[in-house]
Amino acid sequence: MLDRHPVLVVAASAGSGKTTAVVQAAQECSGPVAWVSLLGAPGTVDSHTGGETLARLLAAAVEPQVPNAVTALTDVRARELPASGLGTLLARMLAGTDLVLVIDGVERTRESTGAQRLLGALVESLPSGPRLVLISRTDLPGGLGGLGDVHRVAFLEDRDLAFDIAEATEALRRMDRDDDPHRSVDAMRGWVTGVIHDWWGDDASASAVQHDRLAAELLLELTPAEATLLVRTSLLKNGVTPEQANALGLASADRTMAALRGRRLPLAWSPDGSSMVALPRFRDHLRREIGRLDDTSLRELRHGYARLLQGSGRHEDAVAELLMCGDTDSARRAAERALPDVLGRLDLATAESWLDRMRPAPRPLAPNLAAAGLRVAFGLEQCWRGVQLTDHHGRRWWSGLARQPGGAEDLALLAWCLWHVGRIDDTRDILSVMPPGHPRDIVAALLALADNDTVQLPTDHRDRLSGPLEAMAMRIAYMAGQLQQLQDAGAPGAWRRAAGAPWTVAALRAEGRISEAEEAYASFGDGPRPAWLEAIDAAELMADLGRREEAWAALLAGRRRIAATGSRLYEILSLLLEAKMALRLDHDLPRAARALAQAERRGCARYAFTEELADTWRGLRLLQAGRDADAVAHLAAAVTGMRTGGRHLELPAAAVYLSEALWRTGDDDGADEAADLALQVASGQGSRHLLLQALEDMPSVAARRADAEPAHGSRWHDLVSALSTPVPVTRRGQTLLRVEDFGPVRLVADGREIHPRLAKSVELLAYLMSRPTSAARRQVLLEALFPGRSDATGRSYLRQAVYRLREVLPDGLSLLQDGDVYRLAPASAVVSASGTFRRLLAEAARQDGEHRWDTLRRALAIAERGAYFDSLSTYWLDTQRGELDAVLLQARVDAATVALHIGRVREARRLARVVLDRDPYREQAWRLALHAAEAVGSDDELLDLYRGYLRVMNELGVPPSADLKRLVDRLRR
Repeated sequence: MLDRHPVLVVAASAGSGKTTAVVQAAQECSGPVAWVSLLGAPGTVDSHTGGETLARLLAAAVEPQVPNAVTALTDVRARELPASGLGTLLARMLAGTDLVLVIDGVERTRESTGAQRLLGALVESLPSGPRLVLISRTDLPGGLGGLGDVHRVAFLEDRDLAFDIAEATEALRRMDRDDDPHRSVDAMRGWVTGVIHDWWGDDASASAVQHDRLAAELLLELTPAEATLLVRTSLLKNGVTPEQANALGLASADRTMAALRGRRLPLAWSPDGSSMVALPRFRDHLRREIGRLDDTSLRELRHGYARLLQGSGRHEDAVAELLMCGDTDSARRAAERALPDVLGRLDLATAESWLDRMRPAPRPLAPNLAAAGLRVAFGLEQCWRGVQLTDHHGRRWWSGLARQPGGAEDLALLAWCLWHVGRIDDTRDILSVMPPGHPRDIVAALLALADNDTVQLPTDHRDRLSGPLEAMAMRIAYMAGQLQQLQDAGAPGAWRRAAGAPWTVAALRAEGRISEAEEAYASFGDGPRPAWLEAIDAAELMADLGRREEAWAALLAGRRRIAATGSRLYEILSLLLEAKMALRLDHDLPRAARALAQAERRGCARYAFTEELADTWRGLRLLQAGRDADAVAHLAAAVTGMRTGGRHLELPAAAVYLSEALWRTGDDDGADEAADLALQVASGQGSRHLLLQALEDMPSVAARRADAEPAHGSRWHDLVSALSTPVPVTRRGQTLLRVEDFGPVRLVADGREIHPRLAKSVELLAYLMSRPTSAARRQVLLEALFPGRSDATGRSYLRQAVYRLREVLPDGLSLLQDGDVYRLAPASAVVSASGTFRRLLAEAARQDGEHRWDTLRRALAIAERGAYFDSLSTYWLDTQRGELDAVLLQARVDAATVALHIGRVREARRLARVVLDRDPYREQAWRLALHAAEAVGSDDELLDLYRGYLRVMNELGVPPSADLKRLVDRLRR
């Protein structure tokens, strides 16, 4: 076009590629180029001096090719010329040159008649040779003449500059973008900026500065009405129609949108052009522009948007908008309709936020607001909310709940709040107005924990209860020690999963299922955790895992969470837990006494079950202090209260301590009776973990009862054996390396197997892992790994083994040397199959019934993959292998015992046979095999087994056990 026409007008939208196209064309021209930009040039739009300003700019631009141009256009005689005369003069001066004069931003002359006349004269008078290019972001000013000569003037518009598919494909390829060029071209009508910039991107932060700048420039090109409509309707997510824009207070929205359809903008239009939506990154910028509105305009806008949201049934979004503009009354009315859905999906955080921003609650309180407040109070453990509602609205309000749909459940939640803060009489008043049904039964069970009554949950509550009452029943069941009630029955409801999860962790711990409890606890992640989990569960679990420092840290940190709940009960329980930990972890009698005194001052006597706990730990403190007679009184009171009220959680512990206290004070029969009670209750709970914890404090109780048993296979003998099993101690941390050391040895890091170049490196790793601290001195390592070697040779081999092991250890795991000590750090980052096997056995020793069977079965599955380090044989490995074989054999005996006890006779027979095949001299295995044969009613098998037993004893020259002979005689009858 520049070759054929002296004047070229490029008038197209912002971002259409006008300037880029002209730059590229000018570079292809053989002659010189003079470029004048009116964008930002001061005075070019001045109605009085615009012509003179433009003349000076043009003169300065052409001076290099037209000497004296500045003088000619700015001297006294030139200033006397009209603007058109200046244009004509400039055109004459350009004669004989091949200069390309580019004037960018011609739209800036819209308000300057003089500048328009100058340009018009320049267009009309331009001779052959020089060329003139006029660039404009909008249609050219109407006063600009000389453009009608089609032979001299050419035009480029949006459609000429727009990308076609091939051009878009090439542009995107050069930018390493995999966007669909067809979509981009169709949506943007080829608009260059729309195609090469990713306006669809979901990541608003990507190229944020660039997109913001582009968006701001696009808005500057619009009329105030157009820009206002785009900014204010950016609140609408799913498209904008004229009707919606009118609802937001925008006048003549249909005409404004019609004008916008002619613009090149990052907007997606419906096929019929009746609605539009800003593309994501453009919309992000528009929404930020909303923040620039003044307070009044912003409030009106949000009000209009909230009305639109409510009209389309989006009440939740309407609440958020109304709260943002400070209209709590309207927000409250919208919330009444939205809260059932919010609570239905258990979005307690949203409900909490709304309630807090809508306070104080009005009188009378709408039913949905009351229900929401009480569910938030229960679900987030903020009992102060229920107390505030009670005090603000009074008895008339809550007594009326009983007559409303769902009111009985609301009353149960309100009772929970008042019970937590120690207002037991108020809780009884609520119970008195509740109609018969499960909610009333739940509150009665709740009060039984405070009164000295028996806790009786509805027998069908696991099938019939749902919602928050299901989670409330879980809490009551745990506090009463009814651990079986906390087992999952089918698919748990949402409230059970969310609000009941901390009590599931607590029950798993109390049952001795420590690994499962730790996994469930870890599943909450590092974010906010429920108050009970963080304040109570965490401390108890860490203590049971042997992580003393973490247990104390969790207890003290949990006090801050308790303070936020407003719960007097949680304060008391935290203090009682402090006393328990002081006595059991540290034997710190003064600290325990202080904690117990504080609990008493906080009102632990208001609740029967906390007073019983206080008496239990008072009794233990007195026993540790040697004040046995004083201990009897407290422990007897605790045991009596727990038995009367059916509160069995800590009854085994209290009964064990009472047994010890009675024995010390000379009441042997009472001591035996208390010990048997402890075992009976633990068996009824299906767990002996809490019983074993108490027996660890007073091991003589188990020893005395085992000595009194006529048979060596009694449960008391089993408990004595369990007490000799080390309590599993775990270390928190990410597992970086797994060592499969049963069967073929494998080292696995980050899902891939690694292979040290020396077998001794693997043995070194295994030896360090077998040590309690994962560390060993050099001399110990030399004696274990290189026996018979000289010191110099052994040290050389050790250095090589260390080097080759370090070579393959994953990042984050190190083999450190401090003097002559070698240490794996962090030790928790390495897990071995043999270590997991031993830990599971330690856990199983503290479990009972099906849970113990499952844990033992998991442990056996690990050890039965093959012999320990079956491919290597050294003195140390052979010793370790022998120890593990003995442990495995006893684990099979234990598993057979449990299997027989729970009726898994086939498994018991199989396991007993495996043990006898490997060690025919193990009398306990013969006993199990005989019992299993009797259980299936096979007298022939029974006698055959007994004959085999007699042969083995004869080989040893040992007479058969009279106890086993009596067993055979009894079984045959």
